[in-house]
Amino acid sequence: MANSAALRMAGITATSADPPSGTVVRLADGTPAGVLIEAGALDPVRRLLPPVTEDQQAGLLARQCQLYNRSGIGVVRDPGLVAGEVPVYQAVADRGELTTRTRLMFWVLPQATVADTLAYVDLLPPPGSVPDYGGGLGIWGLKMGMDGGVEGGFLCQPYANNPSFRGHAFWEPDDFEQVVEHAVDRGWRIGCHAVGDCAVRRVLDAYERVAARHPGLPPGTLVIEHAFLADAQTRARAVRLGVGITVQHPLLYSLGGNLVRYWGEERASQVMPVRAWVDEGALIAAGSDCNVSFFDPLLSIWGLVTRGTRTVGVQGPESRVDTYTAIWLYTAAGGRLLREDGRVGTLAPGAFADIVGFRGDLMDAPVDDLPSRQPALTVVGGRAVHDPDALFG
Repeated sequence: MANSAALRMAGITATSADPPSGTVVRLADGTPAGVLIEAGALDPVRRLLPPVTEDQQAGLLARQCQLYNRSGIGVVRDPGLVAGEVPVYQAVADRGELTTRTRLMFWVLPQATVADTLAYVDLLPPPGSVPDYGGGLGIWGLKMGMDGGVEGGFLCQPYANNPSFRGHAFWEPDDFEQVVEHAVDRGWRIGCHAVGDCAVRRVLDAYERVAARHPGLPPGTLVIEHAFLADAQTRARAVRLGVGITVQHPLLYSLGGNLVRYWGEERASQVMPVRAWVDEGALIAAGSDCNVSFFDPLLSIWGLVTRGTRTVGVQGPESRVDTYTAIWLYTAAGGRLLREDGRVGTLAPGAFADIVGFRGDLMDAPVDDLPSRQPALTVVGGRAVHDPDALFG
């Protein structure tokens, strides 16, 4: 959201055109209302913001790690960095304040030409080029985006509230495939944001063709982030190809009202068919998509079990999972998707000593009590990073 002064400074007026990859919400006379949807509309205002210094970023990162630890989070897969931000993580790790294991992903956005995008990929620090600080820091791969969110996701059928709109794709199919091919050739893993059903299919089309040219590609090299709308045929393709899937119930919890408004009740109820993904054997793990929504794992686990939302009740009850499966999606399944099973997500000989403890068994708790439960103890690498009652000694 932006006030009238910011809009004026950014050149967003009643007569300015909307960008191809964003929407300026307007009043009846065309005056901007102050709501900007998707990056294309946001960027002119973002460019006006004062830069944050590296020291400020490091302080904010260390504080965020503490907030994660208080919620019982010991590992994150952190999408959306640029190469110049890696030193911030290293500085925090050097100070011993990177108390959440972090797996970095670099943004790859469409450049002026495909050749420019490929050149950008070649400039990124490759996996293994960053000291891992005892498993505390690593580069996971690249982050791409095929479409926007609820208000701009690329759908196969028109929006419920706008019959002339189907959202938009950020990549042309051939361009996207070329970049994926180039990255895979150089050993990168890729996670691509895709929300709408046509976006998910476009990503899968490219993944399938790239995988055919790289037989034996390890499962989870290619990942779809969110995959909000995925019918049985789409899911079967993803499972067959070994494509990883990440799901984030906090998005459904927070955005359920807009999903019903923009996409309609039927499609809103079909968002993130987690039960089907699990039953069909997908390589799947759960997360939060913070800072778009809440990062509290217990709120998400409650949501995976109930399919509850903040404003529009239960959506898609057939996609519920049991409490054990929800916790598994947040622990062992995450280690498997990271390709760190045996080190992350389980308590086993040889694994990192990452532990979260609660006062009472979550499996026995009434499901509606889960969001109010707070960790009594969080340990990362055998070190207590959240221990308000000094339980760890």
